[in-house]
Amino acid sequence: MITLESPPQPAGQGEASAPAPRPRGLAMRWALLGLVALPVLVLVLTLGYDTWQQYQASLAAAYRQAAATRLLYGTQTELFLTQAERVLARLAERPGVRALDRSRCDPMLGELMQFQTAYANVLTLDAGGRLICSATDVVAGSKAGPDPRYYFNEVLTSGRFTVGKPAQGFITGRWVSTLAYPIRREDGSISGVVGIAVDLTNYRPLLPSGTLPPRAFVGVINGDGIVIARSERAEERVGKPAHPETSARMRREREGVLAAPDFEGIPRLFSFGPVPHSDWIVFVALDQAVVMAPVLQLAWQRLGFTACLLLAVGLITARLTRRIARPVEAISRTMAAVGAGAIYERALPEGPAELQAIAHELNAMLDARMRADARLRQSEERFRIAFRTSPDALCITQLSTGRFIEVNDSFQPLTGWPRESLAGKTVHDIHLWRHPADRQRLIQPLMKTGTCSNMEAEFQARDGRIWTGLISAQLISLDGMPCILSITRDISERKAAEERIHSLSFSDPLTGLPNRRLFLDRLQQAMIGCQRHHRLGALLYVDLDDFKTVNETLGHDQGDLLLQEVAQRLSQCVQEGDTAARLGGDEFAIVLDEFSGQSEETASYAEAMAEKLLLALKQPYLLGESTQHRTASVGIALFGHPAEGAAEPPTEPLRRAELAMYQAKAAGRNTLQFYDPRMQSVVSARAALETGLREAIEQQQFQLYYQPQVNAEGRVVGAEALVRWLDPRRGMVSPAEFIPLAESSGLILPLGRWVLETACAQLARWRSMPGLSQLSLSVNVSARQFGEVDFVEQVMTTLMRSGCRAQALKLEMTESMLATNIEDVTAKMNALKGLGLGFSLDDFGTGYSSLSYLKRLPLEQLKIDQGFVRDILVDPNDAAIAKMVVALADSMGLTVIAEGVETQAQRAALSELGCAHYQGYLFSRPLPAPEFEAWVAQQVVDSKT
Repeated sequence: MITLESPPQPAGQGEASAPAPRPRGLAMRWALLGLVALPVLVLVLTLGYDTWQQYQASLAAAYRQAAATRLLYGTQTELFLTQAERVLARLAERPGVRALDRSRCDPMLGELMQFQTAYANVLTLDAGGRLICSATDVVAGSKAGPDPRYYFNEVLTSGRFTVGKPAQGFITGRWVSTLAYPIRREDGSISGVVGIAVDLTNYRPLLPSGTLPPRAFVGVINGDGIVIARSERAEERVGKPAHPETSARMRREREGVLAAPDFEGIPRLFSFGPVPHSDWIVFVALDQAVVMAPVLQLAWQRLGFTACLLLAVGLITARLTRRIARPVEAISRTMAAVGAGAIYERALPEGPAELQAIAHELNAMLDARMRADARLRQSEERFRIAFRTSPDALCITQLSTGRFIEVNDSFQPLTGWPRESLAGKTVHDIHLWRHPADRQRLIQPLMKTGTCSNMEAEFQARDGRIWTGLISAQLISLDGMPCILSITRDISERKAAEERIHSLSFSDPLTGLPNRRLFLDRLQQAMIGCQRHHRLGALLYVDLDDFKTVNETLGHDQGDLLLQEVAQRLSQCVQEGDTAARLGGDEFAIVLDEFSGQSEETASYAEAMAEKLLLALKQPYLLGESTQHRTASVGIALFGHPAEGAAEPPTEPLRRAELAMYQAKAAGRNTLQFYDPRMQSVVSARAALETGLREAIEQQQFQLYYQPQVNAEGRVVGAEALVRWLDPRRGMVSPAEFIPLAESSGLILPLGRWVLETACAQLARWRSMPGLSQLSLSVNVSARQFGEVDFVEQVMTTLMRSGCRAQALKLEMTESMLATNIEDVTAKMNALKGLGLGFSLDDFGTGYSSLSYLKRLPLEQLKIDQGFVRDILVDPNDAAIAKMVVALADSMGLTVIAEGVETQAQRAALSELGCAHYQGYLFSRPLPAPEFEAWVAQQVVDSKT
């Protein structure tokens, strides 16, 4: 087994290491040269590539220029031949020409000589090739006529316009090419030939000035490679063969570009193409030296720049070698010496400031390494001490085999295995893990993240004792071998304490039965199971009769014994799967889980179980030396039925069973009672009413009724908006039924918003109606609605949307709003008062009112509750309260209105007390908006009459 008695030796101290090779100065110099020369080489390659691109661009531009010039020259040559063909065709139709009579030659022949300077002669020949007419006089001693083989025979053969091959003229002896056209008789047969002899030496198509670059020329060759025309040195070259290889390629390809020598061997760039109606090829020849001169000049300039740059690079490299290479070699030698074990070797700072800084940094790094090595040795020593002296069990094992590498001294007290006995053993050999799969569970996070923290597992000691440990582990490497460093702490006592705490949390410490918390959890699970399987369950609520007497007469210790005995008897009565629990004091509960879906069968079983419990519980109890007789009362409630158990908390069936238990006690005790279905009917009706109320809000099944408010003269001054619910199934639902439900369920908020919006919309409509525009409208606001944070914003938004006057709206509040958070109420009332709204305190005198609070509130009106008005004539107390309200309002500058006025006597009594505003059935019942408007209109008519 590897031990941790001494830290491992640093590299280079335990064994000799091979000395590092000394750096070579030549390699450093070559590296510097390469470092400096690389950018230069890139620059040179870039310049060379750019020069080559310039060369290609110049070459392409020259070819484009030559092609353009060649097209222009060829077009003019084509026009020349086309014009000549038309002239000859007209001549061939003239009578004087068709007559072929020497004595009557057409004077038109001579006129054509003046039309084109390139025309050497215009002549006609008969079918035998004899000269008939000539525009130029035949010189004595010259040939008798033209040689017809160059064109005459071809005209006779083809019968169309023909461009003759070049030949020496029979008159001037100059090179000419005869353009010939057939002369036809009336029957269409050829009777002769009319021709124009073109002086090739003088033929020069017009070209724009400056079209050709220096030392360039334009020429024409025919299909035999003979020069037909040339823009320069025409007398010398016309009629002679062109360069054989160049002309052969032109005749073969007919059109294109090429680089080739001319007849003098001068390299040129040619662009060539055919001339229609002939075998001529027109070409443009550029002097390659002229075209490439700018590129060559640029290349020489860049070559000179490159040479200068290379010279500068050489000088810089030599300088850098002396300035950098030597200090770097010195630093390298120092590093090699340190690597060989000379840890005290240091570099000598020399050379540039940067290299000196590097030398200083290297020396500082070597010093830091020495200090780090010292700290590492100290850390290893501390680790060894901590490993040995840790109170927790530490061990190092191989990852793959589980073989022990090292354990500390705390390992033996925990496992019973001494360090010496673990040599060569694995965790599997000593059966350390009670469940071997737990070790794989530990390895999985180690392989993913390298660590595992606070994993609970069970271990087996050498003597077979099982203990629970909390293990944390880290994946480490020892000599390249994956190992696990683990620390394990015995938490057996803590686990036992947790189990005890859990038992105390969910069990009754006196009886050992589940407590109320655990019972409610199991009851909820039973309810879920019943709903899932469409079954019923039963809940029995057991309460001892007159248990208080036992505690008072025998003492609480005897009472505890009685409760323990009761718990034991309950546990014996229930079957496996059922739950008996102590809820507190002398109250117990039992869950009978999942019977059939028939309520009669479930109730029958529950009743039998309750009878069994009652029989068992009334048996005598032996408490110490005394015997006691006690009975119990049992309440039974079923759960799981769709009408009772759907979506309800477990406290509901418990509440029902408790009510049934109280019914059993009221029935005489020592008996059982089922939960009264009529009570459930009330609950179900309330739930159905709440569901209907939600639907009514969504479907807007509400209406606002308006009850008039009149003054002492009987004139209508306002109205109170009262909400009515017209249910399609129930008909008109009384507000006394749904308003309290809306308050408790929170539905009063959307209902209140609807009432406020509808009332404001009605006020806006009345604004344009005579008799109604000056009425005020009172709207009841609940405490919950008024307590909303954004209530003021809601009112402002409603006023703006409806367009009604804020001064016409009055909010009625109850005294209960003043009982809590008076500061918030006051702030909201002041904010709304600033908008113009009025406030009336409803049902004044029935609740809580503080005069100090009333003085702070911006009230306009106090409202005497109808309970005081109803008995004001018969009950002096009600009359006194009404009188007090009137006096209080008068002292505070408030108006008073009495509601519930139904008789003239009540009105008269209130008038005598000083109340001048009334509301009640004496004047009108609450009316829908159309009926209220009609009623007000009738009151206006009656007042006028």
